Amino acid sequence: MSRSAPPPPRHVGPGGDRRPEPGTPAAGTPVIGAPAPRPPVEPRPVAPAPAPPASSPSIPPPDGSTGMPVHTVAARLADWRRARADGRAGVPSGASGTPALEELAQDFLARSHRERLRLDVELAPLLETEAALRVRIVETAEAAERAEERVASWPALLDRDQLGLRRGGESLTADDVVRARRAREYEALRRPMVEEITRLRRTGSAAREELARVHAAIRAREIVGATRVRRLHAQAMARISAYERHLVRHHPRGDAIGPWLVAQHPRIPGWVFEAEAGAAVPSDHAHEES
Repeated sequence: MSRSAPPPPRHVGPGGDRRPEPGTPAAGTPVIGAPAPRPPVEPRPVAPAPAPPASSPSIPPPDGSTGMPVHTVAARLADWRRARADGRAGVPSGASGTPALEELAQDFLARSHRERLRLDVELAPLLETEAALRVRIVETAEAAERAEERVASWPALLDRDQLGLRRGGESLTADDVVRARRAREYEALRRPMVEEITRLRRTGSAAREELARVHAAIRAREIVGATRVRRLHAQAMARISAYERHLVRHHPRGDAIGPWLVAQHPRIPGWVFEAEAGAAVPSDHAHEES
C-alpha cells in the first residue's frame, strides 16, 4: 500500500509562488498617490576618525636629561680666560666681533634647531590626525546635507487618502487596519533615512570635539618647545654676559666696543614668538627669524 503524497503547503500556487494571505498587500503593489516604495539609499561608508597617537616619538635632549646646557665651573673659567686674552689682544678691533661670541651664538643656534626638530617630530602624527579630521568633518557635513534633501521629499505623515488606499486582498480588511499597515510601510522606508541624518550629525560633532583636543595637544607642545628655547637663550646670554664683563675690563677700548658685541648676540627664532602668540609672527620680531 503506497503512502499518499502530502498536501501542498497553504497559500502556495501551482507555480511555487506564495500567495498573499487575505487582508495583506500583494508584493510589489505600490501605494497610489504616495511616494513609490523603494529601499533607502545606502550612505557612502565613511572611515572612522583617526584617534591621536597615545605617545609621540621625541628626540633625546642634547645632554641626555633636561636638554639644557650645563654651565660648569670649568666652562665658566674657560670663558673668563678667553675674555681676558681677547681683551689684551684688542679683539674685537672692529664690527667683526670675537670668535668666542660667534661660537656661543652658533651653539645656541644649533640647540634651538634641535628643539625645532624635536617639536616637528612630536607634531607630525598630530598634524596628520588634524588633516584627517578636517576632511572627515567636511565629508560628514556633505553627506548629512544629501540625506536631509532626501528626507525633505518624504513628508512625515501620509495624507488620509493615501493611508486609506487598499491593496490586493484588502477589500474586506477594516479601515483602521489598512491605515495602520500603510503607515507602518511608509515609516519603514522613511525611518532609516532619518536615523542616517542623526548618525551623521553625531559623527560630525564627535569629529569636531576630537579636532579641538588635537589642537590643544599641538598648542601645548608648541608652548613647551618655545619655553625650552627661551631657557637656552637665557643660559647662552648668561655665558655671554660673563664673557663680556671680563672682555671690557681688559680691552683697550672697553667703553666703545659695546655695539660691536651686541651685534653678535644670538636671536630667538621667529617660530618661538609664533608659538607664544598663537598667530602670525609679530612685525617687530620678524627680523629675528633670519
